[in-house]
Amino acid sequence: MKRYIFVFIIVVISSCNNFTKVDVADKKVVEKELTPFFDSDKIDHYYLNFSEEDFVKFTSKDPFTKKEKEFSNLYMRYYPDSVPKENFEKILLSHNYKKSNLSINQEKDIQNVFSAKDSLMTEGYACVAEYRDIFIFKKKEETVGIAKICFKCGRFQIIGSKLDTSGFGLWSELDRLKNIVRPNSKT
Repeated sequence: MKRYIFVFIIVVISSCNNFTKVDVADKKVVEKELTPFFDSDKIDHYYLNFSEEDFVKFTSKDPFTKKEKEFSNLYMRYYPDSVPKENFEKILLSHNYKKSNLSINQEKDIQNVFSAKDSLMTEGYACVAEYRDIFIFKKKEETVGIAKICFKCGRFQIIGSKLDTSGFGLWSELDRLKNIVRPNSKT
């Protein structure tokens, strides 16, 4: 059984490596004031440097320890499913996520990306999510929202927004966001 799972993972990973973005014509957004997804005064960005080899080694383990299961949920699944009451940053740091130092201008640009627009995300996903980038939105030092992004396949998870976030995720938005937080990155 382990062999079949391992082969399946290799097929998924190789299909992701051959994945090409299909740009659907982005609908024109009428210039208007954008409403941010979160009422926040600070944004923290965390990034995990986790290679394809690390991913393959990790997913071929069986069984997972409690900490590995927590990492698996964080990195590949929709965890958390609500804004955590405990210190979410400690969880990220315990799994080797690194905190970025964002400038005020970068925070404003990120806030603009995470805003309600008149666009509709219509692309599908081609691979398993790898949430290397996590944004934590805070108001008066309290977490009000979390956004997990996989720049590789376009998946995202947004938690805590009172607005409809289903139109988020156009490749142009994700490319802009990636250029803000990792301008020299190739992946």
